[in-house]
Amino acid sequence: MQAVTVSNDSLKGADVDLNLVLKGKEVFSRAKHEAAERVLSQSLKVLANSSDKNYQRLAQAFGKLAESKQQQMVADWMQGYLAPGSPGVEYFNRLLGSVNPNVRKNYIAKTIVSLFFRDPKVSARLMAEAGISSPNLIVISPSMRCNISCVGCYAGNYTKADDLDPEIADRVITEAKELGIRFFVITGGEPFFYKPLLGLIEKHSDVSFQVYTNGTLIDEEMADRIVELGNVAPAISIEGFQKETDERRGPGTFDKVMRAMDNLRERGAVFAFSTTASRKNIDTITSDEFAQMMIDKGCAYGWYFSYIPIGKSPDLAYMPSPKERNRLREGVNRIRRELPILVADFWNDGTLTGGCLAAGRKYLHINNRGDVEPCVFCHFATDNIKEVTLLEAIRSPFFQSIRKKQPFGHNLLRPCPIIDHPAVLREAVEKHGAYATHEGAESVIGELREGLDDYARSLEAVTDKVWKQDYKWAEDWLDKDQKEAADRAEKLCSRGLASERTPA
Repeated sequence: MQAVTVSNDSLKGADVDLNLVLKGKEVFSRAKHEAAERVLSQSLKVLANSSDKNYQRLAQAFGKLAESKQQQMVADWMQGYLAPGSPGVEYFNRLLGSVNPNVRKNYIAKTIVSLFFRDPKVSARLMAEAGISSPNLIVISPSMRCNISCVGCYAGNYTKADDLDPEIADRVITEAKELGIRFFVITGGEPFFYKPLLGLIEKHSDVSFQVYTNGTLIDEEMADRIVELGNVAPAISIEGFQKETDERRGPGTFDKVMRAMDNLRERGAVFAFSTTASRKNIDTITSDEFAQMMIDKGCAYGWYFSYIPIGKSPDLAYMPSPKERNRLREGVNRIRRELPILVADFWNDGTLTGGCLAAGRKYLHINNRGDVEPCVFCHFATDNIKEVTLLEAIRSPFFQSIRKKQPFGHNLLRPCPIIDHPAVLREAVEKHGAYATHEGAESVIGELREGLDDYARSLEAVTDKVWKQDYKWAEDWLDKDQKEAADRAEKLCSRGLASERTPA
């Protein structure tokens, strides 16, 4: 790969020649992968406060690098996002103009390259030798200890007594890197209670980490350490403004979150917000006022999750209704279309990921006891990472049975096997004897079964019209095997839901 040529490395706003020369698939070798990070880091350095023309050149360069249909669609989106009148240029100028150089190099560039330019040689080897594709990321919850108690916490019923042995966490990360995975998400509990965490992040400086945190432990010293490491970005939980946040997370939490964001912004860290949509806050978190507050605080991006009735006191009435979930979709789309911040919706953006990511298709979750779960909200397992390798866990019959049915239907606005296609999860758990990973986890296939089936039917009625009208393009994400799986899954779900309505 040829280095990026610049007219003057220190002249912000000058024209930049982003002529990235490709040499076939060799660009994805380890050396070329690292070279791509250096090239991108250099490009990002000179792009801060740059011209619209330079950003368009960067977008065009990504288009040239794209190999797959999905990568090309992302590149096409980037060109639109950086077009005149779109918020992309303001967004990148805001982000790149404030970020610490160590973070720009070790998080932004590293993460973009690791997620967008996957090494096809690794994927081809895995498919030939093991019959799997390499996941994009691994989620690890090394501790479930926490200093606050949130209403409806999805992780609230896990044992707090056990932390994952740091040697096991280190082995998982090492094995994941051998599978071509270079992005890791740490959650919990409150991850910063796990004392070995920052040491693990430092040891694995060749990959990047995102840490979901309540933010209350991010003081000035912690913020300094995060920037010093460079390869880690906190995602801080918030439920809206002070009223909504303190109501769910406890009095005083909102002020602590604001201070944490100030500490990170002032030091040039990259960080995000993370918010859980419920019937209590749906309009607040989709408002322009909330999004602007996150921009002003310095958030680079944001994650929207929907409340799932799992964990602490599961409550179907706390879930966003199907109509509210559609309002969430509309709000998230409007924010990223009109405001200079990137936001994503973990459910409604199934259109951008080809459906459900779980069970090793794109990611999996390892909890504090080592149980290997399909996702952070699906608290069932057949394997423990203390007893199997990561590859063996990904190849488990339990995970394979879920992957074979993904994306569970053609309407990707309904991607989830827990709340959108509950018959899929029930069949997989029952067929493979998956155990609940904490007390009460089985309620989603037991006492909440009828309510979730009703929810799934109502969501189908709300979203099918939207899907047919606005999302014809999204089926382009699906390959032939996925479309066949979608057909099979729709038949399964139809049978499963029908049986619930048939008297015994």
